[in-house]
Amino acid sequence: MSFPDKLKAARLASGFTQQRIAQDLGVDTTTYSGYETGRRQPDIARIRRMAHLLRVSSDYLLEVSHNEGATVQEMGQVRKYRMLDIHGRELVDLVLEKEYQRMSQREQAQKEDRGHITYINCYDLAVSAGPGEPWIDAAYKNRLEIPGEMVPKRANFCVRVNGNSMEPAYRDGDIVFVERVEGFINEGEIGIFFLNGDGYIKRLGQGELLSLNPLYEPIPLHDYDSFRCQGRVLGKLDR
Repeated sequence: MSFPDKLKAARLASGFTQQRIAQDLGVDTTTYSGYETGRRQPDIARIRRMAHLLRVSSDYLLEVSHNEGATVQEMGQVRKYRMLDIHGRELVDLVLEKEYQRMSQREQAQKEDRGHITYINCYDLAVSAGPGEPWIDAAYKNRLEIPGEMVPKRANFCVRVNGNSMEPAYRDGDIVFVERVEGFINEGEIGIFFLNGDGYIKRLGQGELLSLNPLYEPIPLHDYDSFRCQGRVLGKLDR
């Protein structure tokens, strides 16, 4: 089971409503609902608070399964973490959070301006503007050299579009610039999404992903879907 599935199951078993848990966490109900659907990711402090409220362990909520893509080394680290006492876990959590923030800031500044040229990472695999295409993170190592004035300031990486469902704005073969976001983009914005293992470029609707091409039907989103946002589309590379 994924983190959202475990969180929802624990809440239902406790008899709490989403509104009650949200109130105890100090967030609105929409934010908490996003935790259960995977559209938002709580920080470590909130995960601990939820575990306490639901009378389950943080380990249970955060347990990583092989089906979720963990490596043997990562699973070994998880086993070591479980052997630590409260003091040890607090130290590890502190270092992990600091390193996460450092790497997030580094990724935010991934562009390197050298004169009039910007170097920016690009996914080798296309993101689908059609029925969906598997995305492999390991392919995210290609590097493009683009004139600096053509790259949006907030762009962290770019991807190549495959398909015509986002025409006329984004056509097959276009390279789009993406701003990585924590959590989700706003409804109505165009973003890069992972849905059940497939990558899409779509407009975020209310409980669905929308195409710009009227020939394509909306893609409904369900609570049981594995769904997350990879970033906000800022525009495309002029060709």
